[in-house]
Amino acid sequence: MTHPITLWTDATPAPGAAGDLFAGHVTPLDVRSMIAMGEEPFEAIMTTVTALPEGGVLELTAPFEPVPLYKVLAERGFAHRTEQRGPAEFVVRFAQTGILPSTPVRDVLARHPATASVLAEFGFDLCCGGKHPLEFAAQAHGVDLPSLLARLRAAAIG
Repeated sequence: MTHPITLWTDATPAPGAAGDLFAGHVTPLDVRSMIAMGEEPFEAIMTTVTALPEGGVLELTAPFEPVPLYKVLAERGFAHRTEQRGPAEFVVRFAQTGILPSTPVRDVLARHPATASVLAEFGFDLCCGGKHPLEFAAQAHGVDLPSLLARLRAAAIG
């Protein structure tokens, strides 16, 4: 009997935990047959991601871990949770955090109170009402934006 191997990423809370972004409406997409037929599933994946409702979760099933997709979707504000269920079955849930370079600081804090400690660590506050986007605030504070976004997303889901 094969036991699933769970690869937790981004400090993911346990399934069903309070504030679990991965517990939203799940849209499944199994690309194993597409890949087996030699087709490229990227367009189908991105079409599905674009059609997700607010708070929706993409559950992607693939024959391998789709590591390059993590970066592509992270740039769109998604966090992921990966579970290997068999030798050729990886199930990855992608959830929208709403944390993008253009997101105002106050919106990040309002949507994800757990990000307060990260914002404070980087010296951010709600001056000017927190209306400035993360990109502006990071530049003003001399903070590496990709690092900030990764830390905020991890706090938001963990």
